[in-house]
Amino acid sequence: MAKKKVAIALQGGGAHGAFAWGVADRLLEDGRFDILGVSGTSAGGMNAASIIQGLIKGGTEGARATLKEYWKSMSELSKKISPYSLNPIDKMMKYYNLDHSPGYLMMGQVQEHFSPYDINPSNKNPFGDFVKGFFDYAAIRNSTERKIFLGTTHVKSGKIKIFSNSDFCSDVLMASACLPFMFQAVQVDGEYYWDGGFIANPAIYPLIDNCDCSDIIVVQLTKTYRDELPRSKAEIVDRLKEITYNGCIVHEMRAIYFITKLIDSGKIKEGALKRINMHMIKNEDSFKNLNLSSALNTDWDFLMMLHNEGRKTADKWINDHYDKVGTAQNTLDEGMFKDFVS
Repeated sequence: MAKKKVAIALQGGGAHGAFAWGVADRLLEDGRFDILGVSGTSAGGMNAASIIQGLIKGGTEGARATLKEYWKSMSELSKKISPYSLNPIDKMMKYYNLDHSPGYLMMGQVQEHFSPYDINPSNKNPFGDFVKGFFDYAAIRNSTERKIFLGTTHVKSGKIKIFSNSDFCSDVLMASACLPFMFQAVQVDGEYYWDGGFIANPAIYPLIDNCDCSDIIVVQLTKTYRDELPRSKAEIVDRLKEITYNGCIVHEMRAIYFITKLIDSGKIKEGALKRINMHMIKNEDSFKNLNLSSALNTDWDFLMMLHNEGRKTADKWINDHYDKVGTAQNTLDEGMFKDFVS
């Protein structure tokens, strides 16, 4: 049986990216998908690089192995350098948020008053050193079959900048994950960049323009809907971040969705525009008891919990929707494309 050609778009979200690792792991394990390209931002960019490198070097099993090695190595490094950690009681109770962590609370106070240029003037970054040594940049730069797209924010203009295979280097990867209150802006070719999640989380259009497939699978991490009204300062900040991080992807998917409906209804001449089937894999219940502080929790048990949730969610999606891949945009919530609350 011929594999179904797809491209994948991966949201950023720090440690929550372990959920997307689980999703990708299950899609790769299934063996019926041919992943031509991956677009990612922040943790989504790290996942994207792991998938593409693994596919180039060892096929689907190589991609699964590289993903696991990345997350395990990152967790081990964080044990040594991160100021954020769960206290033993929270760990025992499986409370994965860091809002009880002294290190998290202290760093929150520090970051309110000091920038990364004040806190770390020499710009030392052990995580950056790890990223520099982990990936085979030449292999990805030289690949024409497996494509990668990393979203960043150009600091001076506020515009999106997409880096692809030919640009791939450790600075580009770190720029995609550069949170401005945690890290100094990353310089690439004389220009400065921050995390791309502010304006492309992730960017979908590079996959449409550059991948020879009609199906794009989006893996969403950030919650779109919350039942409870945010009341504390932390809750309000979290909700504002969620709305911001989701806003760009909702706008882009809305445009693709309506263009596809116009093509299907015959209102756009066949062949004038590329028809795209959009699919989304998400499970907001997996993040039900988590706030955004948990995105900094790199405890291995937590990462494995999210990985397993991602695998289960992808497994259900495959069982429910595999037959429609290649024929229809079947997994979208119509309500997400309204500009108003009904």
